[in-house]
Amino acid sequence: MTRLTHIIQSTQKLAYPLALATMLAVGSANACAFHYYVPEQTAVDWLIDGQDVILARPSADNKFAFASARILRGNAPTEQLPYLVDSVLRKKMVRNPDDYVLFARKRDGEWEHVSYVNAAYLSMIEQVQAEAVNWDPGYGADRFAMFAALLNHPDPALKNLALREIDKAPYVMLRQIELSIPVEELARELWSRQGYPFQSVRILLLGLTDADAARDEVYNFINRSKDWDWATNLGAFATALIELDGGNGVNRLENALLSDVAQPLDKLEQVVEALAIHNGTGSPDLRTAIAGALTRMVALRPEAAPMVARQFGNRNDWSQGGALAQVMQNKGVTDPIDQLTIANYVGRAQSSSAKGSLEN
Repeated sequence: MTRLTHIIQSTQKLAYPLALATMLAVGSANACAFHYYVPEQTAVDWLIDGQDVILARPSADNKFAFASARILRGNAPTEQLPYLVDSVLRKKMVRNPDDYVLFARKRDGEWEHVSYVNAAYLSMIEQVQAEAVNWDPGYGADRFAMFAALLNHPDPALKNLALREIDKAPYVMLRQIELSIPVEELARELWSRQGYPFQSVRILLLGLTDADAARDEVYNFINRSKDWDWATNLGAFATALIELDGGNGVNRLENALLSDVAQPLDKLEQVVEALAIHNGTGSPDLRTAIAGALTRMVALRPEAAPMVARQFGNRNDWSQGGALAQVMQNKGVTDPIDQLTIANYVGRAQSSSAKGSLEN
């Protein structure tokens, strides 16, 4: 029995609660941790999966109340909708007799005000109703393509919906986008009050432009973030940097952040997530640069090894097994849960390597 195998087997004898905690920590697919804006239930989600979804207009009997005008899914409400029609909205809808408000019933039975619906928005609703039956379950390429085409739509509500929709896409799918938004607009809206909830996805899109203006924005943020205890959307900026500069981007992240022992680990985990994302899609040279940066980081700071196990394990990527095995052999981590997290990852990496050898 090798010393490493003995370490793994000894560590795996820890109490069941620790094993359970580790199983939850490694191998589960979580929402992107670096998103400031966590993708929420969109109008499209309601149209596909909602229980009761309706279009409403001000009631003919009560100008302050809504009444169902068209049923999109399920049934119309038997109760009065718990929203008032204020004077501004009432005047707007009088001027636009073909406009509606979209409502959906939540799981708790309450109604959600989803969106104002003008002619352009109604056209989108009708397209979803016609095409969604052929979409892949979950989030597929056809749904992504429909809303990628709306990213530069002149209607602000549809443009924001498109951003929310493509923010749901896996990064490998996002990379395939034919970007229609000008770089200047993406950069301008990064820090606006209206644009801030969509900052993460705009950053990722900037990374796909290969534009010098995008590089300036990303470089400046990485440089500023060195002095912060926390940097919201650092992971998105790191992902964009690697997309723009490849291995040179990895080197920049290592020099600015990963090699700095004073950087908080929770902050750095956003960068490690970006490295894990690109490790699954990048060239052999890029993967080599990523492996080198992570090997040096965990050698310098063994306490960073668990987050490598988490982020790469979340993606069933066992390529960092060698670096984390060395941390175990050097006994660089003393916390039992962290030890088990690393041991689980290394064990999976070894199994994957052995399986690959047998298949070859």
